[in-house]
Amino acid sequence: HKIQMDHHQQSDVAERDAIVDDLRRHLSAPFGPQSSDADDGDGGRAPSTSSAHSGRSSIPLPVAAVRVLLGVIRRSRAETMMGLQADLRGAADVMLDFARRGGPVDAEGGRRYLLLNRSNIALSSGCELFLKYVTRASLETPEFTECRSQVLERGTRFAELSTAARDRIARVGSPFVRDGAVVLTHGRSRVVEAVLLRAALVERRRFRVVVLEGRPDAGGAKCAKTYAEAGIPTTVVLDSAMGYVMEGVDLVLVGAEGVVENGGTVNKVGTFALGMVAKELGVPVYVAAESYKFTRLYPLNNRDLPGSGGTEGGTGG
Repeated sequence: HKIQMDHHQQSDVAERDAIVDDLRRHLSAPFGPQSSDADDGDGGRAPSTSSAHSGRSSIPLPVAAVRVLLGVIRRSRAETMMGLQADLRGAADVMLDFARRGGPVDAEGGRRYLLLNRSNIALSSGCELFLKYVTRASLETPEFTECRSQVLERGTRFAELSTAARDRIARVGSPFVRDGAVVLTHGRSRVVEAVLLRAALVERRRFRVVVLEGRPDAGGAKCAKTYAEAGIPTTVVLDSAMGYVMEGVDLVLVGAEGVVENGGTVNKVGTFALGMVAKELGVPVYVAAESYKFTRLYPLNNRDLPGSGGTEGGTGG
């Protein structure tokens, strides 16, 4: 009996290690082919932004979470939907614990980066979305083997569609960036970069970008290099100068780590103050975020957010 228990514990440890390894592998991988091959609507191709984020993942955390859960289903020895759902919930807990502890995750060029406080919001939204779908599938298809196959098939399709969401947002959002406009951004968001790069490289619009430095990790200063290399006139300013530069700005464009149930968005610290300044001066604010980032949180204030006990850094959406 003790030997059986030891074997079971070893299997649990091995599965936890496999889940963490899968998450790190997916986050370290380059963005999927859907991103680089997305049609721009005019017979051309939208530029891939995967290379624009050297040193961090190009795959959104919720999509990586779904891919990990698909791997859990393939490895699971459960013979009932209840058992499979228990395996998936356990895997979700493992990923969230890994995010809370900060990672780390390997990136291009042998670099490493940490999953900081807000990462568990994005991971949680991806896990919740997938678990909700599994529950619904089990009600629609009671037979276990058929339901399992259906979940794998549709889950894989969901992950493929989700990787293309960034380019769809870029197609919809780029018309907001007009010739001669001045765009203010805050935080390092993959989606915002996709919108601005498309407007500049595909639609050939001429505009300027003002980037807040983004302390403590200087994410804004890093993404400014991406814009400058694309030929976009870019200015980096101190976070504290947002009120000073707002007078000459036409729109504010930010990403989001999550969209909560009260309609608010979670982004890099300082976004709330940025929105208040923009509202006071009558400057429109747009948030570019994928629908899978909608999460079941209803914070009444900033302190209600997970991991808000200290300074938050990390990456944008």
